[in-house]
Amino acid sequence: MFLTFSANKRRDDASLLQRNAPIEGEEPPATPKPPSYAIAVDVYVHQVTEKDEAQGTETWVVEGRPERHLARGHVLTLRHEHHVLGSGRISKVTGLTRHWVTFRLAGTREGAQIRVPIPWAGLSGLYCYTHTTAYHTLSQTPEPHAVFRGTPPFADPEENPYEFELSPGKLLRLRAKFVSNREVESTSEMLGNDSICNT
Repeated sequence: MFLTFSANKRRDDASLLQRNAPIEGEEPPATPKPPSYAIAVDVYVHQVTEKDEAQGTETWVVEGRPERHLARGHVLTLRHEHHVLGSGRISKVTGLTRHWVTFRLAGTREGAQIRVPIPWAGLSGLYCYTHTTAYHTLSQTPEPHAVFRGTPPFADPEENPYEFELSPGKLLRLRAKFVSNREVESTSEMLGNDSICNT
């Protein structure tokens, strides 16, 4: 069996070229967003990690605002001042408090994690919903990042200073998913609250 190919060289049809040309006054099409696994972010962290021997974890704490929200799949280069401390890919949420989310880092030392202030994290809809509905049951420690401490939205510790953009339709879907999803069981365990599924 042989494959044959045509070697004809034909000229481009001028009418096709004209149809694909941008129309005057029309905005060019938006560039597609790269997939999360193709996004690399430099993150400045505190030099000293928080180690938990019982859990076998080592947690880096974000020191300065990253150039974009940190979300699952992003590849992080951990830095302190002018030094590169390591790198890893954000894998999953391992902890959620009122003011911080902790992500597991894959592709690095076993047990490596990074703790990010809620405003600098790109949470999935399920975690946004979880944070909003369970805010008052979440741990108050650690305190908000120094950048946010003392600002008006954080003045009242019983008032939720965070707002997530969730449409009413999305809220209904998330509530249904929250109640029926198996992931919720692990989310509830992570939050340390058995009654969270009843909200």
